[in-house]
Amino acid sequence: MKRLWRLHIRPREGDGDTDRSIDFCIKNNIIGMGWSVPDLGVTHYFDFPLYKAAAEKFYDGTSPWSSVRVFGEEAAVGDLVWFRNTKGYYYLAEITGPWNYYYSGIHISTDIVNYRTARILKVGLVDAVPGKVISCFRPPRTFQAIDSQQMLEYSSAMMGLKPAEPGTRDIFEYLSDEDLENLISIYLQVCGWYVMPGTRRKDTPHYEFVLVDRNTGKRGIVQVKSGHEGIDAAKYAGETTTFLFASCEDYGDVVPHNVTIIPRSKVLSFIRSQRQLLPESFGHWVNLVGL
Repeated sequence: MKRLWRLHIRPREGDGDTDRSIDFCIKNNIIGMGWSVPDLGVTHYFDFPLYKAAAEKFYDGTSPWSSVRVFGEEAAVGDLVWFRNTKGYYYLAEITGPWNYYYSGIHISTDIVNYRTARILKVGLVDAVPGKVISCFRPPRTFQAIDSQQMLEYSSAMMGLKPAEPGTRDIFEYLSDEDLENLISIYLQVCGWYVMPGTRRKDTPHYEFVLVDRNTGKRGIVQVKSGHEGIDAAKYAGETTTFLFASCEDYGDVVPHNVTIIPRSKVLSFIRSQRQLLPESFGHWVNLVGL
């Protein structure tokens, strides 16, 4: 079964120039990573089990090495892989060949010694990429799966491998964290709660923004989570008026009296009826899912 992956191309050896490593991959239609094993004493290698045994001994079971194992053993020809460069451009690759190990010349200097041949498509900047894919670039692991059938179907369509099927998708899978925060902020303002933009701070992770009721001046807060991340509503118990929205609709077992859960159904209705109020970047995703 075809799978979808995310790759960080970040050289730790060689000259350490990330852009050079990525350009090398694109120009040569390959995707890859480091973790060279000089002890192998070979330049070009195709036997992954023997490489794996040597690498496990050389790296002594360190956790980052597991990315190479997954890249070599689990990723298959036909699988799709997202990666990006330091300038914020995203690329999508289709794996077209088996695992290779090449320890020589530019493969050493770019730290791309473990690689797979690939067909590579330049997708564009962040506004052209689904939020679900973007969020998968947060973890530091070099290579990991993107477990979303919708994202696999969307990525396949982008590569021309399968026609898109508008109307069968969940728009919340496509919205980035920033998109979702903007959406809920606009929704609350239409509902009479003005957002105070300057209150969004990294040192207040308990909430996204402070709100003010336009009629009474009463203050409130809002918290928004995307993907499969829920919100424990019980942690917001108190006197402060609180609005919560989690796209997975997981709020725990207790919802305190001061907490208002924003239903997905109301947000979807808002998207349909107030599309003119939404950022332009929403247009593509709204059309794609058929709202």
